[in-house]
Formats: sequence, structure tokens, C-alpha cells
Amino acid sequence: MKILIHQDTFELFYDWATVPSCVTGSSQVSVDFGMGPLQVSCPPMPLTTLLTSMFMHGGLMHLGGNMLFLWIFGDNIELKFGKAKFLGIYLMWGIVAGLAHIVIEPTSPIPAIGASGAISGVLGAYLAMFPRAKITTMMMMGFFWRMMHIQAKWFLPFWFILQNLLPFLIGGFGIAGGGVAYMAHIGGFLVGLASGMLYKKTHGSEFTYGTRYGWKKDY
Repeated sequence: MKILIHQDTFELFYDWATVPSCVTGSSQVSVDFGMGPLQVSCPPMPLTTLLTSMFMHGGLMHLGGNMLFLWIFGDNIELKFGKAKFLGIYLMWGIVAGLAHIVIEPTSPIPAIGASGAISGVLGAYLAMFPRAKITTMMMMGFFWRMMHIQAKWFLPFWFILQNLLPFLIGGFGIAGGGVAYMAHIGGFLVGLASGMLYKKTHGSEFTYGTRYGWKKDY
């Protein structure tokens, strides 16, 4: 989830993006684009922006990065949950991620957009459900690179810590440099992890396969 304000399009973002101060009860927010403070009205139903903000992005790189991760990890989760249930759970992960961001920044007037919180939920669920699945990863060291296969139980925690937890802590438990709502990513990942663990616990037979000696857990 990225934090974004642009002078020419701020009305669109304040109508459809999640603005924490609006969700927590403000009717107006004060913003400054370098031309003095400007009062912007909050939408009539700000809670709905927790949903609509997931369909807004700050550019092609933002959208493309989210869709890449969804394409890599989402199909296996969808196969387990089913199409309709996966859609509902995916949106739920995004809403919880938005609420996590609001808890940390309840008075922020900055719009939050993007599906990164929901995507983080997908990654958390994948870690819980398919920890031994191997992810093809390009490792680069200077001018040298190679393709490696890394198990999800190593790849995803490393991604979570390096890309989200550390920047969140270094940034002072709020919006760190780059305008990224790290707490939304963290909240989405944790609720996805919990969802995956719950599904795995209640559908244990789906994660076993037969051997000549009986049944073996596939994780």
C-alpha cells in the first residue's frame, strides 16, 4: 500500500482512497501542496474506502508489482479456498490491512491506496499452507546472478522482515521513507498467516499424500 498525494488528482484520492483521519471521524482534512492549507471534505461513508482503495494504485510499477505477486502466489491459495471464498477472504485481508494502518496513523490526512495489504495476506497464507514449496528466485551479487529455488519457509519470512518489519521499526512505527504504509503490509501478512494456519488445521487431509508406508504430511 502506497501513500500518495498529487495536486491535480487529490479530489479523486480523497473520495476513494483510505484517509485515516476521515475513517476515525473527521469531516474535513487539511492538506498543503505548497500553496497554503486547503480544506478537503471527507467522503460521506469513509469506511467504504477501505474497500475501494484496494483498486487504486500509484502507477504501473505499483500495480504491476502487486499483480506479479498475486500471479505467483495467489493461484494455489485460490485452488484451496475456491474462487468465491478466495475473493471474499482476499478483500477481508485488504480491509484488515487498512485498519492496521489506521491504528498506527489515526489522524493522518494522507490517502492510502493499493492492494499491497491484501497481497501480503496472500503471502502470509502461502507461508502457512505451502512452507516447503520452492520459489524460483534470481539472486544477484554485483555483476553475477543465478536462479535459485528457495523454499517458501525461508523466502517469505526474509521478505517480510527485510521489506516490511525493519523499515517499519526504523521509520518510527509509522510511515517510513518512500511513502509506504508498512503497517498495512504487516497487518495483512499476519492475518493471512492466521487464515492459512486455520485452514490447514481444519483441512489437514488436504495436505497429506499416500506412500507405501502410509500417509505423510506434505509440509
